[in-house]
Amino acid sequence: MFQVASVAFEELNIERSSSCRYDSVSLYDGSSDSSPLLGTFCTAVPPTIMSSGLSLFVVFQTDESVNGGRFSLNWTFVDTLL
Repeated sequence: MFQVASVAFEELNIERSSSCRYDSVSLYDGSSDSSPLLGTFCTAVPPTIMSSGLSLFVVFQTDESVNGGRFSLNWTFVDTLL
């Protein structure tokens, strides 16, 4: 057995843009923003995202033009077979 990180968005209420150029949440498969990008989100809550190991790096980007946005994530670690 091998454990991986699993993250599920509980809420994604930020400034919406089809290109995510104003506000966004990006998830990387590792411990920094130089790790492989798993996705950048800004419009809708995505399905559960799994890492390839125990680390996920989160980056929230905002442009301060629309205030009051927020997001919420639920983290768990799950066993998987190699």
